[in-house]
Amino acid sequence: MANECAICHKTIGILKCQGCEVMFCINDYNLHRGELHQQFNALMDEFNQFQDASVNETVNAEQLLFDRTNTWEMQSIQKIKETAEETRHLVATLIKSRNEENSLRTRELIEKLQKGQQTENFDERNLTKWKQELNELKLLVSKLDIYVDEQKSTDPFIMKIFASEKDVFEQTCGDVCIQDNGLLACHTFNLFGNSGEIRGKKQYRVGVHRIRFKIDNLDIHPWWFFGIISKSASMQTNSECLSSAYGWAGHDDVYVNGKPFKKMNGYTSDYSTGDIIELTIDCEHHQIQMTNIRSKKSNEININLSHCPLPWMLHLNLFHIQTRIRINPFNQ
Repeated sequence: MANECAICHKTIGILKCQGCEVMFCINDYNLHRGELHQQFNALMDEFNQFQDASVNETVNAEQLLFDRTNTWEMQSIQKIKETAEETRHLVATLIKSRNEENSLRTRELIEKLQKGQQTENFDERNLTKWKQELNELKLLVSKLDIYVDEQKSTDPFIMKIFASEKDVFEQTCGDVCIQDNGLLACHTFNLFGNSGEIRGKKQYRVGVHRIRFKIDNLDIHPWWFFGIISKSASMQTNSECLSSAYGWAGHDDVYVNGKPFKKMNGYTSDYSTGDIIELTIDCEHHQIQMTNIRSKKSNEININLSHCPLPWMLHLNLFHIQTRIRINPFNQ
């Protein structure tokens, strides 16, 4: 029967639990509530254990990152010391050779002058020649032909250290796909080109976060969008036009509230295959910033929270079939 206790089947004093929607008599209802209290207490115990464990895990993770930074520092200092010592040794060797050469030429000139003085067997031609040799010797002594300078290289022996945050691509809408365990965003095949949205997994609501992308490939006339979007925004193919979309795109467009502005704050879409792009998400100051590591060009956008409320999510939109964007390029 619909109005009987599910435990003892009594039909008197029946109550319905609004949570599980099961009918109980008064006694069994009280027992049911007791079970719920036990489950609640178990949940509280589990939560308290999680809080204690999370504090320890945070401390351990912080120490691990500090240790890695300290190791990098010590290794870099050691490389600098080794290179400096090698350079000092090379400079000493070059200076020694230079001094030996100057001493030899000085002795040769002294011998010629002493012989001429003793024999008086010289004329204007000898004087002119000896004068020239003396001037050359003066120039060698006064002009240092050894130098120490920095060696410019695209592959420096000490790599610059940086902090980056890990995120992965997780959601798609339209002619796009995610590959390589969430690390690679790709446009799928479409001869005429069509937009597709890709979002990250993480939500950003506090603090400052830095994410790096690598452009694995771009179309010959590239257009792609990257930035942020509010989590509350529905996914759609032309997501860059949503009011909470903020970021940068091809054709020198900066998107604010889903509207493009040409060359805003000097922005140009100077992207090439292989470029590393760093995106800074500053939730504290309601701002995002992009930096092209190759060109060293940066651009900032202030976020209006009334259009783009927190939390924010990583947001890409791809149009051409050859576009491939990789996230966390150094943490694979």
